[in-house]
Amino acid sequence: MVRQIIRRGAATAVAVVGLEAAYAVLKPAPELDDFDPSGEFGSPENPTLRVVVMGDSSVTAPGVSGPEEIWVSIVCQRLADTGHHVVLRSVAVGGSMAHNLISDQLDDTLSFDPHLILVSVGANDVIKAVPRAVFESNLDFLIGELAKTDAVIVQSGVGVLGTIPRLHPPLSQMVSRRSRRFDDAHWRVAQKHGTAVVHQRSDDPKAWSHRELWAADQFHVSAAGHARWAETAWRTIEPLVAAVDGQR
Repeated sequence: MVRQIIRRGAATAVAVVGLEAAYAVLKPAPELDDFDPSGEFGSPENPTLRVVVMGDSSVTAPGVSGPEEIWVSIVCQRLADTGHHVVLRSVAVGGSMAHNLISDQLDDTLSFDPHLILVSVGANDVIKAVPRAVFESNLDFLIGELAKTDAVIVQSGVGVLGTIPRLHPPLSQMVSRRSRRFDDAHWRVAQKHGTAVVHQRSDDPKAWSHRELWAADQFHVSAAGHARWAETAWRTIEPLVAAVDGQR
């Protein structure tokens, strides 16, 4: 009898999470344009830094008004302000998971011969139920290939994804737990390969309850959210500028 009750409870929980997931996916939302942040920042007379950003919609940024509002554009402008001519190339594609970065973005990244590589991935793997071990294996392979270059590599980590307004309990709580495990995977891979990780979880997750940080679809991040992302990313990237200069 007890086992039957436990099984029924587990089945009910799975059903509830399934309904929440279906609601999050099927709830009507406005279609938002993607952007390509690729471009040049700073004077061409300054030393050139080639930067590649790999990733997903955290880079293509549906929810902002233009590419200049994307976190990576803000970071590159700050690099330019330190006396560099920054050439940014984005190979990111919305919806990408770690295995997509390997199959669709790795070759273009390597062919650009970058000094700095930014890898923004993990959120879709969390949300699309990729097993953590599979994600970590894919990320390990990807970073291992990138580490064969002389580039400085910065990984995005994974923030507290349960704060996404489109997600509701218990799904939001489950996603928060999964996102921590996937963030931990970023750190393990970084330790193995000697790369850096953005301290996404150094930001106060309560701040992300403010709707102005989110786009109209309640899933992607707004310009204000990208500005906050840029601040967090810059705290990791700024101390590495000297190392990046050493690769030129």
